[in-house]
Amino acid sequence: MRAHPFHARFPALAGLTALLMIGAPSPAAQAGTFVVVHSGPEAWTVLDPTAVTRDRDSGQLTAWSVTVQRNLTNSRPPQPGYIRTLSDYDCAQRRLRWRSFLAYSRYGALVMRKENANPDWAPASDGGEGDASLRVLCDGAGGGSVFSATSIGQLVIGLMQVWDAPPDLPVIAAPPPQPAPPKTPKPTKSHKPAP
Repeated sequence: MRAHPFHARFPALAGLTALLMIGAPSPAAQAGTFVVVHSGPEAWTVLDPTAVTRDRDSGQLTAWSVTVQRNLTNSRPPQPGYIRTLSDYDCAQRRLRWRSFLAYSRYGALVMRKENANPDWAPASDGGEGDASLRVLCDGAGGGSVFSATSIGQLVIGLMQVWDAPPDLPVIAAPPPQPAPPKTPKPTKSHKPAP
């Protein structure tokens, strides 16, 4: 297996990229580009197109995707986490299959691991996440947005922080009212008495 070359330009998602770069380990750290293949209010799925392998014999690609979810368990309060899925992609037949996935808590504890008991190929549905992944990996198309981060871990943390409630801001007391300036008498018009 060898690395799959990937050369494409993507529009940057500046706001979140800036958030992810806050607290970066060092300016010398090399940032990677992660392509967004699905996004919504409850989850983001990204691929690292430089970490794809190609089978020499079949030409099929194998890649990890990472889905960051606002709530892994549908519980209240939400329990954020992420899922790493290993999948195969058949570019010629436009189909895919998942091999395994690992679900992690927000803090990186393994919650679940599952191997695919039925690794049959499935066609990618038009407009779905699999179709978007095939377009990115096989055609070099952009997913529409990208994130830049020094590691997938930094990206996962940054995406989960998007859902965190903003910190309570300290209450700032209003300054005491200033005394009113002294009133100055209004000039009066002088009237001459009528003769």
